[in-house]
Amino acid sequence: MQLPKGSGIEALDRIVRRSVRFWSDQFSTDRFRRSMMSALKKLPTIELPSLADLRKPVDNFVKSLNNAVAQLTYKPEKIDYRIIVNGFLPPGAKLIKPQYPEQAGEIQFVDLDGDGRSELIASYITGDGIRTLVLKKDEVQWYKMAEVSSPGYSSIHYRTCADISGEGKKDLLLGLVSNQQGRMLFAYSLSDGSSKKIFGRKYDKLEVIRRSPRVSGDAVALWHEEAPGIYNIELIRWNGIDIEQLDKTRYLGTRVLPYYIRKLRQDPSDTTGWYNLAGTFMDAGDRVNAAKAIRYALEFDPDPAMRGRLMELRQKL
Repeated sequence: MQLPKGSGIEALDRIVRRSVRFWSDQFSTDRFRRSMMSALKKLPTIELPSLADLRKPVDNFVKSLNNAVAQLTYKPEKIDYRIIVNGFLPPGAKLIKPQYPEQAGEIQFVDLDGDGRSELIASYITGDGIRTLVLKKDEVQWYKMAEVSSPGYSSIHYRTCADISGEGKKDLLLGLVSNQQGRMLFAYSLSDGSSKKIFGRKYDKLEVIRRSPRVSGDAVALWHEEAPGIYNIELIRWNGIDIEQLDKTRYLGTRVLPYYIRKLRQDPSDTTGWYNLAGTFMDAGDRVNAAKAIRYALEFDPDPAMRGRLMELRQKL
């Protein structure tokens, strides 16, 4: 196409034509090949990775993935601790399980010395009575840390560990049963190689009260049966020298009163339950509700012995 003269575009047309001819020459086969070879020679040498090198990241990724899957699906070897304990028992001895706390087993794990590793506690019976074994594991094997002998006792009513002395470490609590003495609670301080009895005290029922953030050490509530179904309760702790009686008002309000109320809802005519409720209200300082509980109990026509107890309690209001 011929552009008209004087249109002002002739100069632009000439520039475009020259540009096309220039680039055509540049990309001609021989000239282009020579220029490219010259340019490539000036570039730095680049060493391309081998096939083996290219496979390494993939292999590492696959290996790490396999390790992750193995950790997720790994099941640790199940250890039969009974076999370990049996290795420390004398011939003829038999492991026994405490009756309480609920869900208690023959073997218990507790960190007694505060080193972050749990010790193993197990009790067994022989012809002489009950012995409680405490095993500790070092870097290689289990060994006997301490052993408590309880001759004359036939069963374990309660076994647990608590900071009963307020020293920041767990003590062993054993509630033992014998035909002659009934139930006895023993507290032991344990160290590597020895055990020391802190105290012993009779009881009929017990509950361990774990420490709160404002209180150092745990406490034990001991229920003493004065008459069938009638209990007197004390809350105790070891002060380093003797058994210390603690204020039980909070325990009565949060644990004992709800317990008696639940029982009375099941059997509202239980005059023994009303007597216990009245006595608990009185010990907690609530004389108004104590008087009401006595009045309700008398409405159910209790037997002469219970009537006498209720009238005696009323006179103390």
